[in-house]
Amino acid sequence: MSGTQTASQRLKEIYDKRKAEDAEIDRLKKEAEAEDLETVKALIKLHGFTQTKLRGVFKSKATKSSGTRRSTAKKKTS
Repeated sequence: MSGTQTASQRLKEIYDKRKAEDAEIDRLKKEAEAEDLETVKALIKLHGFTQTKLRGVFKSKATKSSGTRRSTAKKKTS
């Protein structure tokens, strides 16, 4: 066989290479996340942050009700 590859062979080679790179990216993301989490834990311990102090840092989505709520209290009659 000559030194040139067919398009199908080259395509397979590129797909295999990309699959290996994607796996490496996923592995590195997990490692970086674990390292960052350890950094955050160390900073929390160093500065003595509490949940109350950190509450404003994290945004939480408020759940919206499906409609307006009406009071079930009895009306006063005069």
